Formats: sequence, C-alpha cells, structure tokens
Amino acid sequence: MKRIAVFFFALVLCGAAAAALAAGDAAKGEQMAKGCACHKSKGDLNGKDVAVLTAQMQAFKEGKGENKAMIFIMKKQSDENIADLAAYYASLPKK
Repeated sequence: MKRIAVFFFALVLCGAAAAALAAGDAAKGEQMAKGCACHKSKGDLNGKDVAVLTAQMQAFKEGKGENKAMIFIMKKQSDENIADLAAYYASLPKK
C-alpha cells in the first residue's frame, strides 16, 4: 500500500515533467535497456503508459520508493534517458 501511495504522489508531482518528456526516443531507450535483464525477462514494463513509466523512474531518481537497486540505477540517469527508456518500454507489446 505504501508503494502505491508513493507512486501516486510521484505521479502527481511529476505530471508536468512527464508530459514534457513524453517524446522520448524508443530506439535510444532500447539500447540503454539491453542491460536490464530483469525487466526484459519479466516483461512487466511492456506496454505501460509512457507517463506512468516516466513518473515511476523520476520517483526512483528522486530517491522515492523502497527498491534501492532502482533508486541507485535511476539516480544516474538524465531526464532524456528516462524519457527514452519510457518510450521504449511503452512501445513494447504487453506480455
């Protein structure tokens, strides 16, 4: 339940930023995602809304959430990288 609250809080705060970043480059995102074995094998991000993905990644970048690995990874990413990754995962068919 706490994760859901954090997610929605981040979604509200990052809504404007997500809209501005929604035009990411899926091809660049695909190149960055090659090292993401966990999400690639699960397919859990495939086909999600780009704004939702962007908000989730921005929240991790800001240190919000309980997944320390994702916080560590996303703190290193630029806003452009986040937009590209979101565009890539959103472009994939849902599993």
